[in-house]
Amino acid sequence: MGEERNEGLRLDFDQRIRVQFVGSKITSDAGLLAYRELDEKLGLTSMAAGYLTDTRTGKNIRHHLVPCLRQSIYSRLAGYPDTNDADRLARDPAMRAVVSRRASSKKAAARSAMGRFETEILTTEENQSALASLKEKVIKVGARLVMHARRLVFQMAEVSLTRGMLAQILDRIRQLEPAPG
Repeated sequence: MGEERNEGLRLDFDQRIRVQFVGSKITSDAGLLAYRELDEKLGLTSMAAGYLTDTRTGKNIRHHLVPCLRQSIYSRLAGYPDTNDADRLARDPAMRAVVSRRASSKKAAARSAMGRFETEILTTEENQSALASLKEKVIKVGARLVMHARRLVFQMAEVSLTRGMLAQILDRIRQLEPAPG
């Protein structure tokens, strides 16, 4: 996987991304890339898109539902308990990459947009019901993941990963069966 030639690791969810360990371009949240790779393989946030309803209307929607959902989920995985750090995370290379292809070349959602998403969109009665239904589906995906536990060993207790650890995690994720269509 490029260990000997110092090439970057490629990610399946976005082949344009190459993970390299260069001190001058640092993100403390590179472990999110492995989570995003697993999300893509299992189809979790894509599944959520089929359940949730975007209540916003108008033509000036800059950040769509699934990228906002990803940003909300991945910021919590990275240890940020609320949207207070969203402005900084919107510029973070790892967060931009896991949110969406569009965000990877621009910015992810800022604090105000994430605050509205979490307090106005996710809290509607319709979306609360959808999240409850989604929970059952995620439990089924979790059961499937447990079946693969021998092949999928997470070494992500800390978000800071070495190059070799990330390569091993990505290899194990790629060995999983693809999400059902």
